[in-house]
Amino acid sequence: MAMLETLIVLLCLNGVEWTTNDYVRVVVKAEKQLDAGDYSGAKRTLKGMGFPTAALKERANDVKLVVDLRMGKDLESVVTKLETRSEAKTKDVRFRAWYAEALIATGQKDEGRAILVELKDKDLIPDAYGYLALAKLASGNERYDLWKACRTRAKNKEICELPAEVKSSAQAKR
Repeated sequence: MAMLETLIVLLCLNGVEWTTNDYVRVVVKAEKQLDAGDYSGAKRTLKGMGFPTAALKERANDVKLVVDLRMGKDLESVVTKLETRSEAKTKDVRFRAWYAEALIATGQKDEGRAILVELKDKDLIPDAYGYLALAKLASGNERYDLWKACRTRAKNKEICELPAEVKSSAQAKR
């Protein structure tokens, strides 16, 4: 009988223990800073961190790449890294949008635009930055609609700043 009581007591001690992974918390914080347009904050958050798993290292490296992209640092290297990794991540919508942003930033506007238009047509642009990149290449009502989509999705509305639209000489004469 004592053995049965011991068994019942042990079964009753079964519970759920909530744990957190501080490494995941750090990466999530950096991703939120990135979304909010705080690039230097995201870079500081990840600085000097050694991540225990390959998946976390990859996620942190993605954030670092996007920080460099959006800060305009070493863009050719960013494009190369995104290009080599995009083959493995062809179905990752965020990754394709980042790659398109990088192409546009390095002057390969037609290639970047094609990717973003495809994502937009399928309603798959993952964040405000994709709409902003596409708006920079558009004009007229399309530009305004893309800018509105950027403002709707942006956590920090200031990131949706567009340069003034340059009118062609034919438009200026009208």
